[in-house]
Amino acid sequence: MTAQLTFTEQFSYADDPTGIILPVTISFGSKTLIANAKVDPGAAVCLFSLEIGLQLGVPIEGGMPILLGSFIGGALEAYGHEVTLQTGDIVLQSVVYFAKYQGLPNNFLGRRGWLRNLKLGLVDYDNLLYLNAYD
Repeated sequence: MTAQLTFTEQFSYADDPTGIILPVTISFGSKTLIANAKVDPGAAVCLFSLEIGLQLGVPIEGGMPILLGSFIGGALEAYGHEVTLQTGDIVLQSVVYFAKYQGLPNNFLGRRGWLRNLKLGLVDYDNLLYLNAYD
């Protein structure tokens, strides 16, 4: 069986041994910033650093609490908030989580909040990632 997908966005990413890193635009209220985030289809949720949340003016601990597992070396407390998340020209209203404590070394684009809203194609040999909004 042959399947064909169509994508509206193409990203060339650096051949980084730590993962696939994309720039994303994140907005909360009237504040917007660009952050780098790792594409992590194994992550249940999107996770951003406390520092990014504070720069956006997010009332961190007023969000939906979650305790994330040991994928980054131990349990991590975070709080979910609805934001606008943009990758290329694809704009999503998403719930993302912000770490409770400072020092999260990376931001992550996970399944809920990002990947489940998209169709994703990947040709890692060529460092190319393709995206399309999920209809």
